[in-house]
Amino acid sequence: MIAEQADVVPRDRYRVAVPEWSENDGIAKMIGFELEQIGYHPVLFSFDSNIPEDVDYLLTFGPYNRILPIWQNNARRAPSRRPVVIHWNTEGMPDLRIPPKVIGALGAMRSKIGRMGYSDSVFDHFLYSIRPVSNIDKWFKRYRYHGDYEYACRKGWLQVLSDTSHIYSQIRSKIGIPTLYAPWGASQRWYEDLGLERDLDVLWMGTRGSQRRSRILNQVFRELKLKGLNVLIADNEENPFIFGQERTRHLNRAKITLNITRTWYDDNFSRFTIACSNRSMVVSEPLLPHCTEFKENVHYVSAKIEDLANTIVYYLEHEEERRQIVDNAYELMMAELKFEKSLRKMFAAAQHITKGAIKT
Repeated sequence: MIAEQADVVPRDRYRVAVPEWSENDGIAKMIGFELEQIGYHPVLFSFDSNIPEDVDYLLTFGPYNRILPIWQNNARRAPSRRPVVIHWNTEGMPDLRIPPKVIGALGAMRSKIGRMGYSDSVFDHFLYSIRPVSNIDKWFKRYRYHGDYEYACRKGWLQVLSDTSHIYSQIRSKIGIPTLYAPWGASQRWYEDLGLERDLDVLWMGTRGSQRRSRILNQVFRELKLKGLNVLIADNEENPFIFGQERTRHLNRAKITLNITRTWYDDNFSRFTIACSNRSMVVSEPLLPHCTEFKENVHYVSAKIEDLANTIVYYLEHEEERRQIVDNAYELMMAELKFEKSLRKMFAAAQHITKGAIKT
């Protein structure tokens, strides 16, 4: 069980504050569990409350709401009480066809508008009260992430910025925002061999998220249903979302998990790690190499959108080929893409940057 009070933990363990973005944040709890496995003491707190006292690190992720206020509040603390900040970006960037300088300029503007919402400036509050301005704050979130990261790094609020995407980490590093590549790995909390019969042909899990993804899902599953396959769409529309142990059970039953991204350039490999660690083979549309460890036709199968349904049928009918890919992907998860490996990488970077200045 994750302890939530730092004063009951021996002083020889580093304490890590982890925000919960919702009332029952499964990702935060999973990160807390994984931190415990590698010897840290996680202290979970609501993102809109004060950062816990007596912590050595602040590990934020996502973000799934405004994040600058958390870092800003941390920077207001006395240096001796200020935890080192590590952020793990799991969200997308703006369209990769847009020149980086343009993304930077729009990101800075979007970040400035967002900061008006919690600025101490009376003028900023007035501007933010104007409806067109406040409405902008609900949109262009990918620009906000980028602008917020640049601003926080420039202000010295953020010591380690990491990203689950190798592509995004390279882009940001090249334009002056040093970013560590830390892929999303397989968590012990999210996989288990339940020994269930693989009686579900194809599974989709997650929100539709965009018109593009919704259109493709409708097209592929219409073809699959016409072929008489047993499918499940857990999109909170046809069927409820699946989380936790229920998700693990469905993945233990699913022969194939379908992967479709919101945009053509998105990083969606977190779905891979959850599916592959539960031995469900991933069939995906073509992807950019966000997670360089995954190799096409070795750890997953890729097909053009118009060929996805027929590709799925092929691998359902060729069980040995499917099992080989499943085994390859599972071995990758256990050897190279364990969740703890990325955590260790980020904390090693933080300790290197601070040169041993962490409280003991």
